[in-house]
Amino acid sequence: MEKEILECVLKRNCKDLTPEKVVSLEIVPAVEKYVNFLSSVNRYNLKVVLGNGRTVKKSLFVKTASTDAFIDAFNNRLGTFKNETMMYTTLKEMEYLMEEFQDYDDILWCRMIYHIPYTCIVMEDLKAKGFRMVGKTDLFDFEQGMLGVHALGRYHGMCKALEERGHLSLQGLRPWFIFDKDTHHHMYWSIVSLVEGIKKLWDPKWIPVVEKIKLTTESLTQRLEKLNVIDETKFNVLNHGDVNKNNIVFKFNYDERPVAVRFVDFQMLNYGSPCIDLMYYIYLALQPSIRHENFQLFVRTYYNALINTLDKYQYKGNKPNIEEIIEDMEKYSFVGLYLFLTRYPTLYMSEDHKMDAEKIKATDGREGFPDQMFKPENLEDAIGTDLKTFVELFF
Repeated sequence: MEKEILECVLKRNCKDLTPEKVVSLEIVPAVEKYVNFLSSVNRYNLKVVLGNGRTVKKSLFVKTASTDAFIDAFNNRLGTFKNETMMYTTLKEMEYLMEEFQDYDDILWCRMIYHIPYTCIVMEDLKAKGFRMVGKTDLFDFEQGMLGVHALGRYHGMCKALEERGHLSLQGLRPWFIFDKDTHHHMYWSIVSLVEGIKKLWDPKWIPVVEKIKLTTESLTQRLEKLNVIDETKFNVLNHGDVNKNNIVFKFNYDERPVAVRFVDFQMLNYGSPCIDLMYYIYLALQPSIRHENFQLFVRTYYNALINTLDKYQYKGNKPNIEEIIEDMEKYSFVGLYLFLTRYPTLYMSEDHKMDAEKIKATDGREGFPDQMFKPENLEDAIGTDLKTFVELFF
């Protein structure tokens, strides 16, 4: 077949499958409450007429900036929408990179279709492609965890390859949101509420344990500022910045085993040690028992995926050794444990038991958090071991 005929065939095929007209539109929430705090996320269900005349169903994922004054100030301060828009443009470069090196593995992200700077992003609907989040109160099991951590290594490797080629802009990036001083007040209130909740609801044997946690907003800031220093002599990457379980979706096979993974919500981008992402993922996405039993395996799986990806894309810069990764994981362990202990209770927050932000501010965190979050039947087995470790290591 001659190339001119093939050209006509391809053009005709594209025209046949191209939407020509939107017949109807339904807008529904795309995620449950408390899953996405920084924006409004809706699913646009469409009926469209294609170029070939057929009427089909399509869906899009539309994210718009929050109208809440506090959240809007946070987004503006950290440039979250600008970050995400920039990253989705960069992710297209990653696809070109994969094509160049004949990398036939799945992509690791959702594709952006359109955006309005910097208030709205229209993306493909991953649910329509068979991807979904784990349950609201679930964290990743071993197979999900391994697939996710391998994907994180690949993602970091591709980011570094693009950086070396000059296709990755790092200008205008803020420090990681956990290192933002305004965030420290909320982090402080979270640990205070955990301590108060344990004193109130758990067995009294835990009182002398949690009373050892002596922190002020000033001392917490001092601890975090020491970690907010980029060591230019080490291997650094563009981190996703928020790889918790709500920002990772899986596709499952007939046996409910995970076979593909996508990262979403690239709003908290930051440049620094890859262990910022790795630590955050291991502590905030994995079931605690899975993390305890397989911590080093997850770290080494990540490392192998990172190095293999750097090699695949012929990265010529310095590469980290496994000892450097292990050292940085220890360095950021305070943050990992802190975030796990204060975030895990939110799995049990509901519409009937939600936080009262005004009361939290007025009482310096001693009131405003629902007791439901701290019930021992939900938490003691899950966080007790890490709570003791946190106290032993840092207080």
